[in-house]
Amino acid sequence: MRGKAVRLFQFLLPFLSIAILWESIVDFEIVNPRLVPSPLQICIKLYQLTTPEPILINCLYESFLRLILGYGLGAFLGISVGILMGINKFFYRTLSPILSLLIPVPTLAWVPLLLITLGIGNETVIVAIFLSSFLPVVYSTMNGIRGIEKQLIWASHIMGADKVTVFFDVVLPGALVSIITGLRLAIGYSWRALVGAEMLATGISWGIGQMIYAARAFSDAKAMFAGLVIITIGGLSMDRLIMGPIERRTVEKWGMVKEK
Repeated sequence: MRGKAVRLFQFLLPFLSIAILWESIVDFEIVNPRLVPSPLQICIKLYQLTTPEPILINCLYESFLRLILGYGLGAFLGISVGILMGINKFFYRTLSPILSLLIPVPTLAWVPLLLITLGIGNETVIVAIFLSSFLPVVYSTMNGIRGIEKQLIWASHIMGADKVTVFFDVVLPGALVSIITGLRLAIGYSWRALVGAEMLATGISWGIGQMIYAARAFSDAKAMFAGLVIITIGGLSMDRLIMGPIERRTVEKWGMVKEK
């Protein structure tokens, strides 16, 4: 119990230090309080956005719904295509040049094209999230599978394992570190793509990105910073609460990476 409390304190200490320093800078008016609100003012704004009208709750609900759809589809197809490219030379030689061309393109660069072709609604946001998650997952999965040592596969064949057994017992577990890394990166990329696409897709009425963009019209710096805080907490929470447990129960448990 004491160890958990110490780890929690160590985790929170940098954030508390930044909050105290930030509060002091604003209180002493080193920066303009109207342009840069203090952490206390941001917390008050967050409360105001949840009561009496649950504006923040509605925005979070819509944003997470889009994120689940786009990221889920991108992760599923990304792993599938990555596996095909990793185990099949034809797919690798055919799709690898396309992947190399698409990966350097920022997701937000696709949004204007998506707005023209798909419209200014949810479809554009979901496809932007899909693209931001699909590409890193494909790349990480492919490299993870292609990085498996040939000796392990040969040894499995010598011991009588068929191709299906080799794939599920040797190849897939061996590539899991890379796959999880790709999924972890994809969550961050998806979260950023979600917020950016929501700012540009004016046909949607709710969303964290839309909330920040709407606050700009009223010069409401507190609402904009509140949105930024939610984005930061949301990204950190998804990494810690979703990918963290998956990593601990798989690759850390199997001794493939060091426990944190």
